[in-house]
Amino acid sequence: MPTAFVFAGGGSLGAIQVGVLRELVRAGERPDFLVGASVGALNACFFAGKPDAEGVSALERIWTGLRRRDVFPVTPRSMFAFARGGSSVFAHGKLRTLIDTHLPFRTLEEATLPVHVVATNLSGAAICLSSGSANDAILASSAIPIAFPSVRIGMDDLMDGAIAGNTPILTAADLGADRIIVLQTGYACSMDGPPKASIARGLHALTLMISNQLERDMRLLQGQASIHLAPHLCPLDVSPFNFDHGAELISRASDLTRAWISAGGLRNSSAPSDTAHDHAGMSLPAFPYDLVSYFEGGSAPRKGSDMFSARHKGRTFLFANAENRDRFLARPDDFLPQYGGACAFAMGRNKNVRSDPLVFAVVGGRLYFNRDKGVHASWLRAVEAEISKADDHWAGRRKAGKLGA
Repeated sequence: MPTAFVFAGGGSLGAIQVGVLRELVRAGERPDFLVGASVGALNACFFAGKPDAEGVSALERIWTGLRRRDVFPVTPRSMFAFARGGSSVFAHGKLRTLIDTHLPFRTLEEATLPVHVVATNLSGAAICLSSGSANDAILASSAIPIAFPSVRIGMDDLMDGAIAGNTPILTAADLGADRIIVLQTGYACSMDGPPKASIARGLHALTLMISNQLERDMRLLQGQASIHLAPHLCPLDVSPFNFDHGAELISRASDLTRAWISAGGLRNSSAPSDTAHDHAGMSLPAFPYDLVSYFEGGSAPRKGSDMFSARHKGRTFLFANAENRDRFLARPDDFLPQYGGACAFAMGRNKNVRSDPLVFAVVGGRLYFNRDKGVHASWLRAVEAEISKADDHWAGRRKAGKLGA
């Protein structure tokens, strides 16, 4: 059963894949080959050169030291050239130097593990690069339109692989994989507003393609391959143009992936519906925040650990320590969020809307989540009436068996 690791695109959110890799390697996974697009091509190639824990640590050092200027060097000269009709805002120089400095091989066929890089030609078709210059392949796959110039390879002018296949699982299947492990980057689903820079907005738009495209491709592969989606980070408020949060993204991804593996993520195939975002985390293999910690009076919950996990009604919950885990197991209903973790404000209008577990309140000894801070503020202004309405609608849904509606 050939196994492929597939690396999605996502700008600075590529740091997330390092945390996923850390846990996959720790779990003993060694793929037969790798497929990457856009920033995923960069990570796939680096890992292909040293596919072990030491290689992951080296990649982590790169990402934690990376800044936007190392990839997107804004200079007066580049802006002037673009304003005068140039094809791109940035040159490839900085990115090419980064690749040359850290990549331990020069051609794709020299890699320790077979690696395939996906780019897009001018007609919109996915082009799979399996040999030749690794640097050129990565630059082509990462050539975001307007940001970077296209790269000529053979007879094709190539650009960002995310356009044709942001998460290239179809390419992996065509190459013979019947077990595919997807390293997502996700997208910034909980920002307060749109990114300010035009390039940042363009990158954000590209990352928004991931979910629908991935869900579509997973449906196309149903019955042909076993697909395992390492979980995306949700909620996430980091722009794919912001490289200042590498260490945080790696740590969060590592914690979440470890919980996913413990819950059977590498054994059980993912469904297309698993691409959906769920800010409440109630559809994740393991709820990542310590439910008891919400009642400790802090402004934010504590992150749980798979060392202190508990099962309740078929779900896994993580806790910060054994004491909190045991308190939950003794009286789980005292700590579970109301309305199955859905937005309390929306439930007051008989709507089941995903919430953000970091936007919460404890009222009358009960835990409530809301979708975002604006909705939460409105809910708090009439909290008793809001709770009463939501309780009535929730009871009606339970009676009608419509809890998932």
